Amino acid sequence: MQDFAAANPFRTDGFRPTALRSNRAFQSRDVEFTRDRISQILQPHQLTPVAHGQGGDFYTDHIAVGDLGIGAIHFGAMNVEVTEFADYHLVLACLAGNARIVTDVWERDIGANRAAIVAPGSYMRAEFSSDCEQLFVRIPTRAIRSHSPYRQLEFLNEVDLTAPSIAPFITQVAQICSLEATASLLHKNAVVRREFERLLVCLLLAGQAHRDEANRSGTQIAPKAVRRAETFIRSNSSLPISLSEIARAAQVPTRTLLDSFKRFRGTSPMQYLRNVRLESARLLLQSGRALQISDVAFDAGFTHLGRFASAYAERFGELPSETLRRR
Repeated sequence: MQDFAAANPFRTDGFRPTALRSNRAFQSRDVEFTRDRISQILQPHQLTPVAHGQGGDFYTDHIAVGDLGIGAIHFGAMNVEVTEFADYHLVLACLAGNARIVTDVWERDIGANRAAIVAPGSYMRAEFSSDCEQLFVRIPTRAIRSHSPYRQLEFLNEVDLTAPSIAPFITQVAQICSLEATASLLHKNAVVRREFERLLVCLLLAGQAHRDEANRSGTQIAPKAVRRAETFIRSNSSLPISLSEIARAAQVPTRTLLDSFKRFRGTSPMQYLRNVRLESARLLLQSGRALQISDVAFDAGFTHLGRFASAYAERFGELPSETLRRR
């Protein structure tokens, strides 16, 4: 088999991500500031230096490709923890260095020849080497549904960068990162953004093994534990309930509940809870009874208005204010 590391545009001396560098979202030497800014691009998370008092040159570059996002993150030796991924898949590779990725169902080392895809609803813990620069591609579920027939897509989580099938996707991402003319066109032209978004989704689907969990689980009857959990979630969605509380209500260990939801619902209990809250908020906004979006968010169980608006837009393709205006 071809040694794709020699041809991998991300790990060769010829790779010059000029366009990506020209789209710097921020640069800082402060860990807390870095965490907050990355949270705005991806989602809230914990960011902990491996060495106490670690400082450095932290930055993130980011190019929007329709609903997708391509970016690079550098923050040295750092531990990252995400309680639960929002409604998007995240492709994680390394422009330099390496990382250890641990989710609630798998563990992977990524580096020169390996990348990983983290699924919506996943818990993730990651440790990045001091010389690591991450490359990420953020792919919202709504983009996949717009350009494919898949309703509940699940990718093989390990990406083999030596596989010829994935080369077109990697090459296209590298081209966007390298050519400033392409990045400029993406910024200015909505039609081009949409077409590049579609292209990236299709190339990833063509190059990476996947299946539709909605079809696989649709004919199976969920066990009682899942149904008990769903009843508890729907009855208490406006309250600050935790995963352990849901597991106690379902009368099974947390690991069993996570595995059952993944198998029979294609999601996690906490993602299911978030969707229930979003549906509740949408009904309130459409009912005509709501006057303030903040009241709707809090009544539905959200405590952070900005995150509510972002999650709502991801789920329904419009902001809460737009739903309120159209009621």
